[in-house]
Amino acid sequence: MHMKLGVFTVLFSEKNLDEMLDYVQASGLEAVEIGTGGNPGDAHCNLDELLESEDKRKAYLDKIHSRGLTISAFSCHDNPVSPDKQVADNAHETFVKTVKLAELMDVPVVNTFSGSPGAHEDSKYPHWPVTPWPTEYSDILHWQWENKLIPYWKEQGKFAKEHGVKIGLELHAGFSVHTPYTMLKLREATNDAIGANLDPSHLWWQGIDNCNSNG
Repeated sequence: MHMKLGVFTVLFSEKNLDEMLDYVQASGLEAVEIGTGGNPGDAHCNLDELLESEDKRKAYLDKIHSRGLTISAFSCHDNPVSPDKQVADNAHETFVKTVKLAELMDVPVVNTFSGSPGAHEDSKYPHWPVTPWPTEYSDILHWQWENKLIPYWKEQGKFAKEHGVKIGLELHAGFSVHTPYTMLKLREATNDAIGANLDPSHLWWQGIDNCNSNG
């Protein structure tokens, strides 16, 4: 199996699409991961424009393929289960559009964050419980998973599967899925469209080399 080396093109947001692709090609890489909104931004991908026009999608892919490149993934990392409704709604809308575009453009994976809910229904801010005691932290963790995280990703996993797309959740501190344990826990509670977008640096940052994954 041939493994392709690529780059997350958000690094080159100051370049336009053609400049970025020329730079990637000249660097000898074979794949690009392109931001479609959320935290990565959309410097190289106008979701609405591409969703609306088959001609624009074809022209876009021609730019990629003519340089011997492929799109490994679209990325829209954000917090779709945020207690801030506007944040959650924007993240969800971008995710849904990104999955639809991925299907139309034969992109196999959409990368994002699991998100982090609040501590209860009336929370204003995300809450990241990472210790089981005092017991209110365990209670919050259980509430988040059962009432927010699992229901949301069950639905989105089904949606992605219907569109032939896999979801890569980046294991990142501050979000409910942040370790191998929490990744597998969510996958087992939802479906096999949910997988990992692995950035090992986040795991070292969290101390995975010298302590057990927390749950």
